Amino acid sequence: MASRREGHRRLPKPGLPPGTLTVDPGAGATTIRAFAFSQDSFEELAIADPSEIPPLLSRWTVVWIDVEGLGDADLLRRVGEVFKFHPLAMEDVADTSQRAKVEPYGEMTFIVAPMPHSASDSFATEQLSIFVGSNWVVTFQDAPRGDCLGIIRDRIRHGRGRVRTSPAPYLAYALVDAVIDGYFPVVEQIGNRLDDLEREVLESPRHEHIATLRSVKRELTRLRRAIWPMRDALTSMMTLDAVFSSELRLYVRDAHDHVVRLMDIVETDRSMASDLVEIHLSAVSARLGEVNKFLTVIATIFLPLSWIAGVYGMNFRIMPELEWRWGYPLTVLLMLACAGGLLFYFHRKGWLAPSVFGTERRRLRRFGTRPAGGAGSGARARNGGGAAPMPPAHPPR
Repeated sequence: MASRREGHRRLPKPGLPPGTLTVDPGAGATTIRAFAFSQDSFEELAIADPSEIPPLLSRWTVVWIDVEGLGDADLLRRVGEVFKFHPLAMEDVADTSQRAKVEPYGEMTFIVAPMPHSASDSFATEQLSIFVGSNWVVTFQDAPRGDCLGIIRDRIRHGRGRVRTSPAPYLAYALVDAVIDGYFPVVEQIGNRLDDLEREVLESPRHEHIATLRSVKRELTRLRRAIWPMRDALTSMMTLDAVFSSELRLYVRDAHDHVVRLMDIVETDRSMASDLVEIHLSAVSARLGEVNKFLTVIATIFLPLSWIAGVYGMNFRIMPELEWRWGYPLTVLLMLACAGGLLFYFHRKGWLAPSVFGTERRRLRRFGTRPAGGAGSGARARNGGGAAPMPPAHPPR
């Protein structure tokens, strides 16, 4: 199931008539829960048959029907018949490859939002489909666990925030807002991984860093694919005057600002990941250059020493200094002088100076800070330049 959610790779079957409800054979079993509430009371119950829903709509101020699992096409179709959902909208519910969007269908509104899934080791999303009516909200999602809507369920159960004192469109906004807030921990986690990778690449670049950076860039691409259409969806929500009141549109505008901020962070991290790949390649090349330079210096120093040793190692019987008492000490001194003179010459030329990457590595080990103006400029740059960490989700509203 994780691979199917990951990247939204499932595509509709071609050739089917519009509005055909087809479910994925690997989808989970369908279960229905109802959250019925008013300002002073609340009821949560499991729905075994969709015929139990209409009495709830007549008794309670707001009813939230939460459908988890899209494996039972007949049960999904019967839920759609209770609320008179359009066949095209039900087709989009079962087709979990939809991008974020908002579509009005007469007196109801259909919202699609890709929701980050916390049950997977890597970043993955599942589609959250929301129908909004006069006094009801119906949601459809594929996976039964790992969603980010638990905070909304707790607000309804305990009467926190404004959910139980507000109409159904506010509940729909709160669900979308919870989805948006669910992206912030994901983005912060990827940002922390990039910070650690930058430090490791500068200190000791290794070949496995390329694979790790590729994995991070792939997750950032999935994030961008999920978040980018949500800007247009929230803009469409702000234009639905008949559904969202003027006061509620202020909250929708705040959610839109959060999406824009998420996009800025994702784009910054994508640029940083690309820069880290270039830095890694440059660091590997610089390290290879340092090794070659060291070996060249050693070979150059030993070149005259080998010549001197070769000359006095020839097996000629008549050679000057062979029988001289001080010949050996002077030969050793001559070799040392040659080696010292070459080292002094290389030093004066600056050929023994450390590379830029070596200087940065020593500075990182000494001060424990990242290079000034480095790629991406770190977590504080992603948080707007301050030292405070990325804020959590909204306080209860």
